[in-house]
Amino acid sequence: MKETKRAQVLDTLEEIADPRHTALLVIDIQNDNASPRGMLASKGRDISWVRKTLPNIKTVLEEARRLGVLVIFMRMTRSKDGSHDSGPLLRLQEMSAHGRGLAEYEIEGTWGNEVLDELEPRPSERQVIKYRSSAFIGTTLDIILRSKAIRSAVAVGLVTEGCVESTVRHLIEHGYYTVVLSDCVSSSSQDMHDAALLKMSARCDVMPSEALLKVWRPARVAHQGGVR
Repeated sequence: MKETKRAQVLDTLEEIADPRHTALLVIDIQNDNASPRGMLASKGRDISWVRKTLPNIKTVLEEARRLGVLVIFMRMTRSKDGSHDSGPLLRLQEMSAHGRGLAEYEIEGTWGNEVLDELEPRPSERQVIKYRSSAFIGTTLDIILRSKAIRSAVAVGLVTEGCVESTVRHLIEHGYYTVVLSDCVSSSSQDMHDAALLKMSARCDVMPSEALLKVWRPARVAHQGGVR
């Protein structure tokens, strides 16, 4: 920990990602975009870019659960009647080849909107419904984090240059130390993925999941041994 003239600042990854004050944010990994039975796959869209990150995400999620880390799932949502939807966002979706023809995509109340079945969300794990890219806009995420005395967040999910980057920017602006796991976020565009990771690395810690797990695994051993 570093001492400045104004405050104590967490410095090392061990300090930043301490399980006692860290949350794992799983961003928008839902049935419609990540399941072989979801809407993207059923419409013939390539979801391999999502699927390739799932083993790493599951490993991190399992370790977080063993450590008792606060796990929060984000769910990108479109309202049935359009009352919560953003015109600019809908326009962008329709302009992109990836978004066209998906009028029923991630609609509230549908199986496709739910967290990916394979991640097996637990009843104790919070789910944040959001209607914008950032998980902070119009949600209670900040209240949840502060009520649990969270100081840091680990971000995984999709899309790297979209909801992940938007949420990460707001995490930092709200005063949370942020770690982005580069092999646990994904995009259908490799160029956009790489550019987003480069931009985020200028503001927070960006690293492969194994770097975080090297910190968390010894912490779990200490926790199980009653040291923590």
